[in-house]
Amino acid sequence: MAWRSLKTFTLVLALLSPSAQTATALADPPDSRSLIAALNYNFAKYADWPGEEHAESIDLCYFTDSFKNSFSELRDKAIFDKPVNTLQIRDVEQTSRCHLVYIDRSERNILQRLFVYLRDKPVLTVSDITGFVDDGGMIEIVRVDNKFRFKVNMSRMESSNLKMSSQVLKLAVEVK
Repeated sequence: MAWRSLKTFTLVLALLSPSAQTATALADPPDSRSLIAALNYNFAKYADWPGEEHAESIDLCYFTDSFKNSFSELRDKAIFDKPVNTLQIRDVEQTSRCHLVYIDRSERNILQRLFVYLRDKPVLTVSDITGFVDDGGMIEIVRVDNKFRFKVNMSRMESSNLKMSSQVLKLAVEVK
């Protein structure tokens, strides 16, 4: 991995500090959603999927309408020299076409069904739901000192044949 790329990821992570007003708001304002979408893009950049060399694109998926604009900002980007597609999905069964799925806290009710459906499939799951990695998710976005950070469930990633850069794992506040 190039030092400059990891340095960029670290800088992005450091800059992802929503205001105190954001931290106390009931719904995330658009800028917070853009920061979460950017984090998802960076997680995808440093993940390794089995068979990714055969993929035509890297598909980043999300459920919630409120993230549509934020994820669409990623469409002109590339990962592994492949274009990034962003897809809003409506049903758990659509997740098998995704490399990464972001589950907003408003979608908590689908978690168990999602985990059963994706069991051992190489789909990176990311959420801001409290306890996500404890419940079976792979990456949980948390706020620490009013900044976005993340926790990682490595055993869940390994059971799905996914790998994450060890340099990125060093940035996590917790790795299980």
